Amino acid sequence: MSSLLTNTSAMTALTTLKSISGQLDQTSSRISTGMKVSNAADNAAYWSIATTIRADNGSLGAVKDALGLGANSVDTAFNGMNSAIEDMKSIQAKLTAAMSPNVDRGKIQTEINSILNKMKSTADSSVVSGENWLSTDSGAGNYTSDRKIVASFTRVDGAISVDTVNVSVDDTKLYDKTTTASAGGGVDANIAAGKAAFQAAETQWDTDQATWEASTKDAAAKTAYDTAKTTFDTAKATYATAIDTANAAAVKDADGAGGILNKEWGVFGKDEDGAYKHYALSVDKLDISAIQNQDLSKLRAYIAVVDKALNAMTEAATTLGANKTQITSQTTFVESLIKSNERSIGTLVDADMEEESTRLKALQVQQQLGVQSLSIANSNTQSILSLFR
Repeated sequence: MSSLLTNTSAMTALTTLKSISGQLDQTSSRISTGMKVSNAADNAAYWSIATTIRADNGSLGAVKDALGLGANSVDTAFNGMNSAIEDMKSIQAKLTAAMSPNVDRGKIQTEINSILNKMKSTADSSVVSGENWLSTDSGAGNYTSDRKIVASFTRVDGAISVDTVNVSVDDTKLYDKTTTASAGGGVDANIAAGKAAFQAAETQWDTDQATWEASTKDAAAKTAYDTAKTTFDTAKATYATAIDTANAAAVKDADGAGGILNKEWGVFGKDEDGAYKHYALSVDKLDISAIQNQDLSKLRAYIAVVDKALNAMTEAATTLGANKTQITSQTTFVESLIKSNERSIGTLVDADMEEESTRLKALQVQQQLGVQSLSIANSNTQSILSLFR
């Protein structure tokens, strides 16, 4: 039955055409935006997951930037430390040369002063973002030893955590405006007494030995000789024990606080008679210009101080190198994590352009056919008019 009021065929064709038009709009949108899920209406679950991952990637991007800044700080301190180590090697060589009795220690001191000034300048200029890890002031109110570098951002079951790489400036500083003095100084009383006893016993032994050699080598002379030898051995052992005790005390208690180059180190210097003197010396105040050949104990003490400082600087450079490697590794990991998240987002929301392109062509053909079908359905009602002619 045909009806003028209700054209079922036209209604069906129109419904189909509207559906095709909607699909065509959706496909055109995906092609133009490159996304199959551009808002929550497209797919609420996928959109929610993708939005969370995008937020995490934003945080990871901030972590990557923080690692970059941290790497700059570590690199600056590391390069400054390496430069100072090379300078310390030069000072060590000059102090060794100064042990020769026929050198001009005043001229060597002039060269050392130049190197010391260079090291101080290097440390003071090793600044990144207002921070200096080689030249500090631990007495300042805002001073903190641990410098934290944001290294990671994680989300587990909705809980967010941020981890850091910690660098202790107290382990790397070459200079500190706040220092404390060494506990040592002067000649250790036990060493002085032990040396006196040792020298007296040695003299007595030499005397009794000469007497024994000049005598008829009777029993009395032999007894005196043996007694002197025993006394000498005992005094020598006592002297050695006193030296070991004083050395142990110096290692434990003598070092002051401050930067590696301006702190006071407790060290021993040995004079030409074999006596040990206890000194409290710092590298930045190193001065050998007045040292005479009659007593090189202070020069030997300076050599010991430079060796101690050089070992401490080497350890600090090792620490900074380890931090540098850790930051580089973490930066690489964060970059890979960002890319992995981007791939996950793409899997959820990116449109398959080949598929959408094919779908677009198919829908365009379907739209044309739908328009044609609607035209045919509408033309059917026109034929009813012929019945009234």
